Amino acid sequence: MIPFKQMLLNQELARLLQQSQETISKEKHLQDHLVSSEKMAALGQLVAGAAHEINNPLTAILGYSDLLEEDTALREETRSLVQKIGQQARRTKRLVENLLNFAQQTPAEKTSVHINALLNNAVQLREPDLSGKKIKLKVKLEPDLPRIRGDSNQLLQVFLHMMNNAVDALQEAGGGVLTITTQSQSNWVTIRLSDTGPGIQEPQKIFDPFYTTKPVGKGTGLGLSACYGIVQDHGGEIKCENNPNGGATFVVKLPAEVQPADSPPSSAAPAAQ
Repeated sequence: MIPFKQMLLNQELARLLQQSQETISKEKHLQDHLVSSEKMAALGQLVAGAAHEINNPLTAILGYSDLLEEDTALREETRSLVQKIGQQARRTKRLVENLLNFAQQTPAEKTSVHINALLNNAVQLREPDLSGKKIKLKVKLEPDLPRIRGDSNQLLQVFLHMMNNAVDALQEAGGGVLTITTQSQSNWVTIRLSDTGPGIQEPQKIFDPFYTTKPVGKGTGLGLSACYGIVQDHGGEIKCENNPNGGATFVVKLPAEVQPADSPPSSAAPAAQ
């Protein structure tokens, strides 16, 4: 009986040790999440203040450019220049609005979004720039993917930024493959962007504000932290991990939209080849 009791005791000790390790791991993950959330909150306040200050002169520029454009005495050449001033001012205003959305000073307009269609749009926007760069793009989208509830403009910004990061990494490696996949599982929609580049030295820090792996002058370290904030605002999760055979993978999980029981499932957009 003594060896049997000793075996049971060893099993119980092993179980307790495993639970302790899991608890410590969960506490560390929670601590990292809280630290990141505090950084994002502080950054949001800074961005919100700067964005409001920029908005004031922008409003004046737009007002004066509109007044000049309505002046019938202007020559056509001068009117063209005034229109360009107004276009660039409106473009800057949209950028400021995106900053305010990032700082959560303005609510995101969430609608029913088809992730496959959104990713196809992102690919179409990015593909022309890949010609001649020895970078191959593979897109594998799951058919009949459920929709999600979100802001299509913000999510498109997330996907484009992750694609840009992957393309930069592949260019650094002299070329490679970027694979984009979607999958639905347990009321979640999962998006993966995996590249065959050099990988990331500290993937656990990649979403920290002002952390960047790019050379000085090429990256601000704010892009991925903004992506983190957008995904969190959508009730989702985003993480980055290095692949066993090289390269890195960004994983975004978003909650699937709850549909009424009597409504038919939405059909997926065709996958890009």
